[in-house]
Amino acid sequence: MPLKLKLAANEHLIVNGAVMVNGGCRTTLIIRNFAQILREKDVLQEPDANTPTKRLYFLVQAMLMQPPPPEALMESYRLAHTQLSEAYVRSENLEVLREVDRLVGIGDCYKAMMKLHPLIAYEAGLLNVPQHEWRRASQREARPSEQEAPASAAARSAPSQGWTMGMSAAAR
Repeated sequence: MPLKLKLAANEHLIVNGAVMVNGGCRTTLIIRNFAQILREKDVLQEPDANTPTKRLYFLVQAMLMQPPPPEALMESYRLAHTQLSEAYVRSENLEVLREVDRLVGIGDCYKAMMKLHPLIAYEAGLLNVPQHEWRRASQREARPSEQEAPASAAARSAPSQGWTMGMSAAAR
């Protein structure tokens, strides 16, 4: 069954790793075969990957954008997934993570990313951080974090050892 995408003017889209930009008018694309597609509203920027589940999302997103994913990226994903699986204890959260791992295993990274959206929202409540806005970049308001000094790339991308900090055992 074909995929029908309705794109806004100037909306960005990633297809099999290539960044595409729609022209100045709304348009509809019909994709007739399988392709790794990521819409602008689903892209998580690296500085925004500031919680454990968002870091996992960011890694899956990188896998989608670099088919086939390099082994180093797969290893980072496995480590982050294992750590997150150890942090959560609620069965519904663990089921989401199992399904994410299954989808990644069969190469359906987009569906794996979408499965993480509710877990990202749940985690935001646990950590008392603002909910992530899943909208096009042009529709997002300027965030206060943009005025802060950026962290080093290594600090942003390296999985944290203290992922459970701030979560009560009952909430995990």
